[in-house]
Amino acid sequence: MRVKLIASLGPSTSSYDSIKALLIEGVSGFRINLAHGDPSLWRDMVSCVRRAERDVGRPVAVIVDVKGPSIRLGNFSGAISVRAGERVTFSSDKFSAEEKIVPLPNREVVEKAQPGDMLTMDDGRMRFRVISTGEGFFLAESLTDGVIKPEKSISFPEREFDMPILSEEDLNGLESLCDEIDYVGISLVRRRDDVSHVRRLVEKLNPDISLISKIESRSAVENLSSIIELSDAVLVARGDLGMNFGLEEIPILQRKIVKESLNAGKPVIIATQLLESMMSSPVPTRAEVVDIANAVEEGVDALMLTGETAAGKYPIEAVRWLRKIAERAESFYTINVNRMGEGVKKRYAKGVVELAEDLSGKLLVYSMRGTTAMTISSLRPKVKTYVGVPSVKVARKLAIMWGLDVRVIPADGYYEGLDKLYTTLMDEGELVPDELAILTYGLRDYEQVIKVRKVPSKDL
Repeated sequence: MRVKLIASLGPSTSSYDSIKALLIEGVSGFRINLAHGDPSLWRDMVSCVRRAERDVGRPVAVIVDVKGPSIRLGNFSGAISVRAGERVTFSSDKFSAEEKIVPLPNREVVEKAQPGDMLTMDDGRMRFRVISTGEGFFLAESLTDGVIKPEKSISFPEREFDMPILSEEDLNGLESLCDEIDYVGISLVRRRDDVSHVRRLVEKLNPDISLISKIESRSAVENLSSIIELSDAVLVARGDLGMNFGLEEIPILQRKIVKESLNAGKPVIIATQLLESMMSSPVPTRAEVVDIANAVEEGVDALMLTGETAAGKYPIEAVRWLRKIAERAESFYTINVNRMGEGVKKRYAKGVVELAEDLSGKLLVYSMRGTTAMTISSLRPKVKTYVGVPSVKVARKLAIMWGLDVRVIPADGYYEGLDKLYTTLMDEGELVPDELAILTYGLRDYEQVIKVRKVPSKDL
């Protein structure tokens, strides 16, 4: 399978056994959301991931999502049912289920909300209109039926609040995890300066961490090209997009974000409600199956499950179904991307990929830092692609990139690494006698080698 699978961890999947089971089912990356839990829980989950990674023998990426400038309800017991037309008070310091007073501890939001503002939650399924404001609260009318749950994210689609891209809680969480994670997911990115600011802060903790910009807001869509340019990867966060745009706009926005990311050569991930029904059902809906197949056809690098694996009743089954749908889609669809681009690295990668395709051979690449491998992945090669890297850190980064079969091959240089990769694949039976193998390594300034080998028969 060439598209990669990412699972979010939570109450349903926080144990070593469940994480190992997900890894065996084909997961290549795990996501931890700093909006829930505490540093002790997060460290335990990362520890379980690394233990399962060693036991299964396959590198896996760990992604940590920061809360960023997200707006969340406070913690309260139970849930509050609301009918369309009912009024709900959002208060900075009070709660009453009977009087429908909901805690909203973000004072900046409470004080700056204005009559007429729209408020959404539950991935856009619940909508409110602010009708009046007061000291420490605002009153809103519900436009839909729904249930208000504690600590849920909310959004004001037509208003942007002046909040830092990283909170103190985010920084504290990253400090406790920075040695063992591979990616930071930046929530609610608004403009390129947000990405630059996070990069400066994260580089002080661990310069090897890469950044995934989550496209969720109107500002992010308006500044999409510049955000993609500064990001290491991009995530289409359909849940929050659905709270900031009309639901009918989401398919169009998804295609736009995916296309621009692929044109820029950046990995792109689709998330939210891929298998929402499997929160409580062991079988997906037909519409979900079609949605996933369409995402595969668009050429995304990875499909991310969120609530389905974090809090659903059937996390293992959800991953199993995701893999089954993706494999079937890949057997039918051919992924075509625009391979034209500037720069010697991309042109070189294009030449190597198309040589391997023309020869119907397997492509073997040795990459010290993973940059050439990432470029090759972005071209969506139609041949099997193996990548050797010198360390597990590099392998983890590449684990969520489309079409790459990554192996950790310690070596002192490119020549040794490439030969070791070839020998390893021969020993594993991945290379079949009489087929062609195209071997190369990361682009260097002074010399570049491309080898074409016919795999010998075992009796030679």
